[in-house]
Amino acid sequence: AVRRYPCAIAADFGHGAFFTAVSRNELCRNAKFLAITVQSNSLNWGFNLLSRWERADYAVADELELRMECQDRDGPLESLLESEMKRLGAKLMAVTMGHKGCIVMDGQGPITVPAFSDKVVDRLGAGDAFLAFTAPLAYLGAPKEVIGFIGNIAGALHVQVIGNSKPVALGGVRQWVRGL
Repeated sequence: AVRRYPCAIAADFGHGAFFTAVSRNELCRNAKFLAITVQSNSLNWGFNLLSRWERADYAVADELELRMECQDRDGPLESLLESEMKRLGAKLMAVTMGHKGCIVMDGQGPITVPAFSDKVVDRLGAGDAFLAFTAPLAYLGAPKEVIGFIGNIAGALHVQVIGNSKPVALGGVRQWVRGL
């Protein structure tokens, strides 16, 4: 069924409710374009890593999730990104770093995009907003600069509300783009 769609976006929260090894393998083998993220949280700490996925065209992780995956607490993020991109066969990968912004890497190397939020109420879900707005852009072949810019705007809008109580609206992203 996944072959009917041009792009599959998978947010793996590690609860086992949706992604079994079978469904992950199905997506990895059959998705025409696969965008993924994994989330580490108090219920799955250290057990929901990117290595549970055998491939992705585009991947998003936060800094700690990437460091746990690579078992490297202090190494340069660019090296870790490059290593994980090769393992996944990804064309593009982003690592979010909270108030430090994000790094987006493609085959030509990395770029760093600053964070845009000056008001942080709750970080929960910011990475999900980043993925939701950037996966379609990655599928369409947008430049990494655009991916980081739009992703950080979506994240900045999301951290201004508590939890996932209010989704980031396209109109809000457009307004930030015009304002910047």
